[in-house]
Amino acid sequence: MKPLKLNIDEQIAHMRDENGLKFNLVSEYEARFFLLNSTYYFKLKAYAKNYEKYATGNNCGKYVDLEFAYLQDLSTIDMHLRKFIVKSSLDIEHFLKVRLLNDVSNNPLEDGYNFGQEWLRINPRVLNDLSNKKFNSICS
Repeated sequence: MKPLKLNIDEQIAHMRDENGLKFNLVSEYEARFFLLNSTYYFKLKAYAKNYEKYATGNNCGKYVDLEFAYLQDLSTIDMHLRKFIVKSSLDIEHFLKVRLLNDVSNNPLEDGYNFGQEWLRINPRVLNDLSNKKFNSICS
């Protein structure tokens, strides 16, 4: 039966003893610090699914030469990728807003209100959502 809850030290012991992770490149002390401050066990453990396990023998079910440092590196790369995607998304959103506002501003056939009314006509669910939220204390 799997344990219901493990503290950080138990998580490290589980990775080492049950999963065969090695702590040669990163010490258990450094791994403990990383788990306490940078990520959590199940997220880090998900990266291990990319690695091979022994199919037979004394180490059956344990990872083949998997270092904690490899999972730590993947976690760090993932964090940088998430930050890049969020920043890129915000930059793209800003660019599109500026472009849209410039297009509306420079179109003599557009008064600025017609565009919004037409968009709401095409997307009635948005108008309904806005109407329903006007009574919410946060939105009111």
